[in-house]
Amino acid sequence: MNQVDTELAAQVLRDSGAEVVEDAASANVLLFVTCSVRAHAEDRVFSNIGALKARKRREPGLVIGLVGCMAQQYGVRLRERAPLVDLVCGPGRLGDLPALVEEARAGRRAEALDPPRTESETGASWSDAALDAAEIARPLGGPRPGSPGRRRGKPGQAYVVVMRGCDNFCSYCVVPNVRGRERSRAPRSVIEEVRRLVGQGARRITFLGQAVNQYRAEEDGRRWDLADLLTEAAAVAGPARLAFITNHPKAMTERLARVFRDVPTVLPYLHMPAQSGSDAVLARMNRGYTAAEYAERVAMVREARPDVAVASDFIVGFPGETAEDFEATADLVRRMRFAGAFVFKYSPRPGTAAERYADDVPIAEKRRRHKELLALVEQIAGEENQRFAGRTVRVFVEELAPRPGAKARAPKAGRLNGASPLPYNPQSEIRNPKSVQLRGRTPCHRIVVFDGPPDAVGTEVDVAIWKAGPLTLFGRLAGEDCRVGV
Repeated sequence: MNQVDTELAAQVLRDSGAEVVEDAASANVLLFVTCSVRAHAEDRVFSNIGALKARKRREPGLVIGLVGCMAQQYGVRLRERAPLVDLVCGPGRLGDLPALVEEARAGRRAEALDPPRTESETGASWSDAALDAAEIARPLGGPRPGSPGRRRGKPGQAYVVVMRGCDNFCSYCVVPNVRGRERSRAPRSVIEEVRRLVGQGARRITFLGQAVNQYRAEEDGRRWDLADLLTEAAAVAGPARLAFITNHPKAMTERLARVFRDVPTVLPYLHMPAQSGSDAVLARMNRGYTAAEYAERVAMVREARPDVAVASDFIVGFPGETAEDFEATADLVRRMRFAGAFVFKYSPRPGTAAERYADDVPIAEKRRRHKELLALVEQIAGEENQRFAGRTVRVFVEELAPRPGAKARAPKAGRLNGASPLPYNPQSEIRNPKSVQLRGRTPCHRIVVFDGPPDAVGTEVDVAIWKAGPLTLFGRLAGEDCRVGV
């Protein structure tokens, strides 16, 4: 969601005549697009802003702006915590950025925040209609690696916001306070955006929403849910594949589960946070389901399509979480066999219901539980990944690997983790000067690292997997001619 906010902010500033530069050192306006979900994310932002103190002294005309959820969460109080900040813009006011920049450059107070959740949102200058228009006009991710003017987006990939805000009010979460009430975009607006993105070369399109499976809309007398939206989008997506994140367990229906079975364009990947395996903790979190109901929904999806990879999120050390509660969470992880999970240590967030609870799990115990649960998640993910060793899988190539000097170093031939031998591929040899390390994902969202040509980024290729770790599959291009599939 923050990546989309960043792209929308950049677009509206470009439209106003500003130049978006790659190097922060050459900018005279620096904007931080922020998240308030965890304290750690906020601390990093404040640290990065504080590091600009010397530069601000040297360049008094430098404008430093805070955009997004932290801006909405702190509001005018930001200047107490971060006096270097000249500009504050909430996530619903991105359209005001050009005017805010001009105000800040003139030395005047520059603030634009959404109305409080309890008040009417009517009158916000950056309306949902304007957001829709900007979303439709937003260009696909930047040119291929190495080409001039590279933007932040990844070739061939696109995110589409299908709904905004949240009405769930989980007791630990600030999103309803900073993103506003739940609103679903008009179906035809979303489908038109998908059509445009595919025309620009998109091959992976991800629908976004804080609880995306709660999408509901009415247009021309027809009622739509997410299953309808995915089915209609698939009809115009052509070769592009569709995914959707993030899903709330209480809104996972049989109708949506059947989309995995009936719409081949939809990728076999479901991100559905459980947060805890303890019913007592889930009740204090105000999640609206039990651990047994969560397991039933996972089973429902896997029955519709057995190869769906299910990923989750967990919070450890939530107020009142006992050793027995934590063990219930570990037990859920063992039973669900997740393909992966994000694990977070609880931190109180201002303005949430859980802020009133005693933060009674010692930090040392939070760290211990965090480490133990992560190790369990990785162990199970590693065991599940072993099924891919010796297989050839279709991979969407996302980017050059973060360490481009590294090599996947596949063996020349022989058995791979005890699996059947794979044919030796001479063009994947380390000596090949045209080969770089690439990173991509399988249809079920598993990360694959392999050597191949740079122009494979943004396309799909077949990769023979020779090694499987808990977080990554390692492979080499399948077939001796190494042809890239578009």
